[in-house]
Formats: sequence, C-alpha cells, structure tokens
Amino acid sequence: MTQHLDDDAELYALGYTERERSEEIEAHLATCAACCERVAAAESVAASLSAALPPMPAAAPQRRTWWPQLATAAAVVFAATTALEVGFVHGESDRVQRTDVALTALASTHFAHTTLTSRPGLTVKAIYSRDGAWVYVVASGAPAGAHVVLRQGAAQRDLGALDDGAPATLFIHEPGRGDEYDIVAGGNIIAHGKPMY
Repeated sequence: MTQHLDDDAELYALGYTERERSEEIEAHLATCAACCERVAAAESVAASLSAALPPMPAAAPQRRTWWPQLATAAAVVFAATTALEVGFVHGESDRVQRTDVALTALASTHFAHTTLTSRPGLTVKAIYSRDGAWVYVVASGAPAGAHVVLRQGAAQRDLGALDDGAPATLFIHEPGRGDEYDIVAGGNIIAHGKPMY
C-alpha cells in the first residue's frame, strides 16, 4: 500500500475494518508516521468520547445492520478530531462554540458527507444533513477569504466565508438542499463536490 489511509484510519481505530484490510493497514502503519499519528488521534478521540458518554441502559436484543452505526461513528470521530484540533490546540473559545453547535447537529440528525474534488494541497469535506437543515464544511489548506457556495441548477448562493483556522470551518444553518458545494477563492472554484441526499 503506497497511499495514505484516508477515512480507513478512523474505521481502523474504531475496529470496523475487515481482518484482511486491518492487516494491510497495519503493514502500512509500520512504514508511515503520518498515518500512525492519524490513527492514534482517532483512537484517542474515540476513547475520550467513550469515557464521556453516560452508560447506555441494556436494551432488548435486536438485529441491526452495522452500516448506520459505522457511518455515525466515523463521522463523529472525524468531527471530534477536528473539534479537538480546532478548539484545544488553538484555544479559541468562539470556535469551540461553533464546533459544539456542529457536533450537536451531527449527534441529533441523519447526515452524510462528501469529499470535494480540489487542487493539490487542499482537502475539503462537507458534512450535511439529509434534509438540508445544516452543512458543516471543514477545509485544510484553504486560502484566507475562501467562501462556500451552494449551487442549485443555474442559481448559486454564497453561504459565507470559511474561518481563518487550521483547519478552516464553516457551519451553516438552513442552507437548503443543492446540487453542488463549491469553495471559491479569488473568483475561482478551487474545490467542488456533489451531495448525495
């Protein structure tokens, strides 16, 4: 494996990878310090979240599919990792408040995410509610002053500027559903992605 783990790092940290994939990941981790750090951060966040949650009452056994729990856990770990980096490393209380709002939205609704296609050095994810009630955009490597634009057909709406943090974020209440999210800087689209409602 020559590529970085991407989302598999969080899935591995949560124990949601198949045995064969776990073995591939472990071989990669033996040679990649960046992925080791990402897995360690995801494991730390998962442990912190687990310790902070109240115990759940025992429920009657039910047959459930694993995919919804996996998607929720991965998104919460991703969002919490972002929250920890944003809030505690930089110590910015207003960003912590915005992150708390985003995490509350994540915890209380059904959501999905998409990775936006972007230029090298820029990584952007949009995490959004399936009903269009909110979107949380997280961007690493975004230039100062970059804006999030929602496109619906020929119409477009500027949802606001990403903050100047590392990573840069923007949480939007009631953006509605659109065909595409764009990141625009200097009048140019530098990232774009299609939500899958």
